[in-house]
Amino acid sequence: MSDDINLRITGVEPGEEIAGARRLVIRTTRGDIPLLLHGASPPRRAVLCVSGAMGGLDGPADLYPRLGLALPRVGIAVARLDYRAPGEFGECLVDAMAALTFLRGVEYRAIAVVGHSFGGAIAINAGSLVPNVTTVAALSSQLAGAHMVGELAPRPLLLVHGTADAILPDESSRALFERAGEPKRLELITGADHGYSAHRDKLFAIIEKWLVEHA
Repeated sequence: MSDDINLRITGVEPGEEIAGARRLVIRTTRGDIPLLLHGASPPRRAVLCVSGAMGGLDGPADLYPRLGLALPRVGIAVARLDYRAPGEFGECLVDAMAALTFLRGVEYRAIAVVGHSFGGAIAINAGSLVPNVTTVAALSSQLAGAHMVGELAPRPLLLVHGTADAILPDESSRALFERAGEPKRLELITGADHGYSAHRDKLFAIIEKWLVEHA
């Protein structure tokens, strides 16, 4: 990571609790990073969720809030990250790295990373750089910025894409699958668009099962 995107955490400020999740602000030398944490006890396994280029906390088809309700019940925390500077790849990557550092600091030692679209490339990069990331799931991922996909192995990689995606065609995930090492899995959801608007339950079932098995 180049010097111009170095970032240091200076503190973490807790906020209000919403539906069992705690709002947090990670204070850094490059600004504040919003995070919503659905905690699990004891703190061992966690999932970091990152969104597309527009940022936000919910992911496609409200996937991230649904994971936040479901996974803590089986001992897996869910951290939903919002970017400081949506769409700026280097800044968004260091946001993800800062969130992973925070999770390690509060004893979540095995962490999965899930990313959608632009966030798929963020997840692949972050996963390849942090040793205790156990798996990466990239949904409707872009190719740009995902050149490190071959360095994820032997950590499992899940790629999910809709066959009716008009924003990023499924050829993107097919290409990433070819470049990735084993173990890897490609799930194509027939008829799904970029946001999985009519296939939310199918998407949730695939991702939940994968994370329970690999987080």
